[in-house]
Amino acid sequence: MDKIILSTKRVILRTWRPSDLAPMLAINANPQVMKYFPSTQNLDETQKLIDSCSSCYKKHGFTLFPVELKETSEFIGFVGLNVPGFNIPNFKSKSDIIVEIGWRLGSNHWNNGYATEAAMAVLRYAFTTLNLTEIISFTTVNNRASRRVMEKIGLHYDATSDFDHPKIALSSLLRPHVLYRKTQIEILKK
Repeated sequence: MDKIILSTKRVILRTWRPSDLAPMLAINANPQVMKYFPSTQNLDETQKLIDSCSSCYKKHGFTLFPVELKETSEFIGFVGLNVPGFNIPNFKSKSDIIVEIGWRLGSNHWNNGYATEAAMAVLRYAFTTLNLTEIISFTTVNNRASRRVMEKIGLHYDATSDFDHPKIALSSLLRPHVLYRKTQIEILKK
C-alpha cells in the first residue's frame, strides 16, 4: 500500500508502487530527459532504481518520491531525497549524512513549475520533519534547467565544491559537476 508523504497545490508525493515501473521506464528511456546522464535506462535499470528508492525509504525515511498530478493522478516522475552512491571528491559536509535533493520529470511536464513546487515541499520536509542539517544538489555544469530549480528553491551555488563525477568516464563532457547547498539554519530563519 503506497503512502502519501507530501501534498502541494498541484502534486502529490508518495511511496513507490508496482504500476510506476512502466511510466518511469518511459521517462528513463527518453533521450531528451536523460541528456545530462551518461545514458538512458532500460527496464532492468529502471527496476533497480525503484528498488533502490524503496530501500532508501526503509533505511532513512526518505527517498526520491514518485510525483503524481492531483487533478489527474498521472505519474509524472520523481522528486525527493537520496544519499549519493559515491564519495563526492573534496566535499566537506555540514552534517553526518550527505543528503541530496533531486528530480526527474517526463519532458511533457517540463516548464510547468512542478519540479520547483515539489522540491520546495521536499526541502521544507527535510529540514522541519526529518530534521536534516544540510541538503545538497549537484548536476553537470551545462544542465541549466536543473540549476534554475536549485536556485528557485533557495540552494546556493558553492563553487569551491565543484567536482568531477567519479562514476562518469574521464573523457565525458558530463563529468564536471556543480554543487549547490542549503542548511537547516538558513531555512528556519525565514
